[in-house]
Amino acid sequence: MCIAAPAQVVEINREDNWLYADFGGARQQAKLDLLPEVEVGDYVLIHAGYAIEKLSEEAAKESLEAWEELLEVLEEEDKEMEMARMADENQ
Repeated sequence: MCIAAPAQVVEINREDNWLYADFGGARQQAKLDLLPEVEVGDYVLIHAGYAIEKLSEEAAKESLEAWEELLEVLEEEDKEMEMARMADENQ
């Protein structure tokens, strides 16, 4: 299963028809075939190497906040699982 997270466009190369988008510090290249009107600063969803949807800034920020919450929960679960594993090893 693939899940698209919003990314902000940081660079565009119209000659070669691609963009670079930033996912919280990680940059990804994507083709512009489906969104030729996108501009630097816009938020997009990227799937399978293509920018597939342009998002409003508000929608992107709401989605990014939800991603941050999810990642925090997953990180906490990882910590709890590691603590449980270590407790089992010490018994």
